[in-house]
Amino acid sequence: MITTKVFSLNLKSYSNGASLIINQGGTSSSKSYSILQLLVIIAQASKERLIISIVSYALPHLKLGVIRDFESILLNYGIEVDEVKNKTDINYKIGKSIIEFFSTDNIAKVHGPRRDILFMNECNLNKFDIYTQLAIRTKKCIFLDYNPTREFWVHTDVIPKEKHTFIKSTYLDNCMLDTNIVAKIESRKSNLNWWKVYGLGEVGTLEGAILTNWSYGEFDDTLPFCYGMDFGVKHYDALVKCAVDKSNKIIYWHEEIYQNGLSTEQLGKITLERVQKNKRINGDSSALRTINDLKKLGLNIHSISKNKIVDDIKTLLGYKIIISHESYNLAKNLNNWLWIDKKGELPMDIEDDLIDAGRYGTMPLIETKIRTGHKVLN
Repeated sequence: MITTKVFSLNLKSYSNGASLIINQGGTSSSKSYSILQLLVIIAQASKERLIISIVSYALPHLKLGVIRDFESILLNYGIEVDEVKNKTDINYKIGKSIIEFFSTDNIAKVHGPRRDILFMNECNLNKFDIYTQLAIRTKKCIFLDYNPTREFWVHTDVIPKEKHTFIKSTYLDNCMLDTNIVAKIESRKSNLNWWKVYGLGEVGTLEGAILTNWSYGEFDDTLPFCYGMDFGVKHYDALVKCAVDKSNKIIYWHEEIYQNGLSTEQLGKITLERVQKNKRINGDSSALRTINDLKKLGLNIHSISKNKIVDDIKTLLGYKIIISHESYNLAKNLNNWLWIDKKGELPMDIEDDLIDAGRYGTMPLIETKIRTGHKVLN
């Protein structure tokens, strides 16, 4: 089993009897993965039955993040996932113990039964009251992890008032990190706020978000809609359902797909499951081969060329953007998409895959004339 320095620090803290272990770190520091590795070991080694709860803000985030990593860890430990998994309740029997996953938007779970160990993944996306309700129902130990994008309740209400172990980590603490990812992280040193948070793991004040005109709400299914798709090679494949209420200047976005490492066939299969039959999809024209392959799989997908991104930004800022409550990764994209140089109108090319997909689906719905930039290229 390969582990990192972050794993060793968490193991040492838990072994020394810490009841609250706070992991503050930058991107790719292995904090979440290391905690998951440790929880599997704890469950396997326990002579008594433990209940271990792993929670986050939204179920889609759990499924695409820590659940995927958790099942990978089980396989690395020689544990067959299907033999230990209860798919209905998303829990796993490891040794004598149960490791369960649930989202904190399920109030019944938050106010539900007690547990022995709690892991709140990306706890900064939850309110302090949610932490409190879970903490008072946890007997042995709590693990928290987060990227310190800004000061929040861990810094103001937990660290000053509760006995804890504090572990700060960066990508340099992750010996398993691919050199290409290291290069990508270090290439963004010029964005001082981003680098402070995601590179150095220090509390930041991420300012300069590009699209601040968004909020959560219900998708208006009475409006005509289509889909926008962005393709990942080094990034994520992203699919967003889009609708526009032009009279009230409202855009509606719903995250459908946000995954990486998919083959074209896998992407097509997932898309066919998510998209209504024959519903139009606008895809990035720079990926014509992929678009043609997806057409062969039965998708009504068309290539669409792009405006200058700053032109689309100006248009989008003239609307209110409503995103569905299930669109966890889309919200994260919106929060973390920043200007590198606002005066020079240069946006950051990171964590914008779902936003790009939203643009491809939305702009043709907004424009009364099809401009050259968004001409459909059948």
